[in-house]
Amino acid sequence: INNILDLATIDAGRMQLNLGSVDIRETMRAAAEGVQDRLVSAGITLDIRAPADIGSFVADARRLRQILFNLLANAVSFSPGGTTVTLLAERRADEVAFSVTDKGPGIPPELLEKVFNWFETHSLGSHHRGPGIGLSLVRSFVELHGGTVTIASVVGEGTTVTCAFPTGTAAKALSAA
Repeated sequence: INNILDLATIDAGRMQLNLGSVDIRETMRAAAEGVQDRLVSAGITLDIRAPADIGSFVADARRLRQILFNLLANAVSFSPGGTTVTLLAERRADEVAFSVTDKGPGIPPELLEKVFNWFETHSLGSHHRGPGIGLSLVRSFVELHGGTVTIASVVGEGTTVTCAFPTGTAAKALSAA
């Protein structure tokens, strides 16, 4: 219900971000804690990768955790037991990028853009039975930060969802707004 309320607030143009300095590695750990039970029950390993000196950047810490949690929850839901889900953070030119990679069934090309639609859900042969708002919320929160979301997927091999957040001029303009 809270996710639906968040989407409605964003859609109405009323969502306000609480921007501040966010420790990247700590936020990754916090999001991972939220899916720990799912990992154990599904027999899936989580590999968290980030340079020791990746530091922090300006974002809404609560929303960033929510983004990463939703991505991890999806990846775990679509991954077969005995596989590994990877959460990666890296600094690029003027952005911080987070990627979540799974070894699930992949997303057919004709469904790639639809996965961002509200209440759009496809089990793709998995046990996934979510309401279909996780990726909609992810994209909305990332775009509120001035960032982008991309998906790379190969049917039968898995999916990588990457969220890139600006750290340069775009981030400064966002925090001044």
